[in-house]
Amino acid sequence: MLNELELEFGKSHGEFITRKQTRKEVELIAKKWFEEIEPSFNQFGVSSETKALFHDNFSKLLELSLKDISRKESYQKAMKLISQNLNKQVLIPTIKFSANISSIANLANILDNASSEEKEYLNEAIGCANQGFLRASMVLVWCAAVYRLQKVVEKTGFDEFNKKSEEMKAIKEGRFKRFGKSFNIHSLSELRATVFDTDLLWVLEYCCLIDANQHSRLEICFTMRNSAAHPGDAIVTSQNLASAFSDIKAIIFDNDKFKL
Repeated sequence: MLNELELEFGKSHGEFITRKQTRKEVELIAKKWFEEIEPSFNQFGVSSETKALFHDNFSKLLELSLKDISRKESYQKAMKLISQNLNKQVLIPTIKFSANISSIANLANILDNASSEEKEYLNEAIGCANQGFLRASMVLVWCAAVYRLQKVVEKTGFDEFNKKSEEMKAIKEGRFKRFGKSFNIHSLSELRATVFDTDLLWVLEYCCLIDANQHSRLEICFTMRNSAAHPGDAIVTSQNLASAFSDIKAIIFDNDKFKL
């Protein structure tokens, strides 16, 4: 519709736009932009500079349309800036971002077997993903995962956790021979404050709550969580995030061994 108006203005020989119907069409286009299109920018990773450019020029068009008479040149200047940048700055990034969104469209499935406390983390993680904040989403989904793992340790008993860590420390060969730690935990708060996530995974494997392959997959999730939480060049893609959600759901939340 904007292109049609540009053509109409180009054919017009007058210096001013006074026709009421033309002004009404411009007004409707501007209102549609502000009511339907601009609010969705946050979902598609459109830059703040691009937002400002289109906001300013559609504001100019709306302002002009509400006047009884305005220079044609003023309309054309705003329209030209919009049309010149629309494909490159809005349509192409939006199409690319939409393709990424498709790979994380089913993230909400992770809520199926989550507790109310875990859902607080997971709903924030899903919200961040939907807004394009993939690093934040990765950190939050791992928080929910570790919350469940720690609660399972609490349910099993801290004495049992301590006992298993002592057994592992005494092993001199095989898969667990390099685990040189033992713990003396008596509360959930103490577990959270003193046991690293990587050590927690090792003890859980020794307790046969996860196997070696599941351990490796969760270690990958934890590595991506660390990459997301600290400065560096490693990016988090929508595919990375979807993979982490899928593994955490299957290995932890949907696993009968981790039921609370």
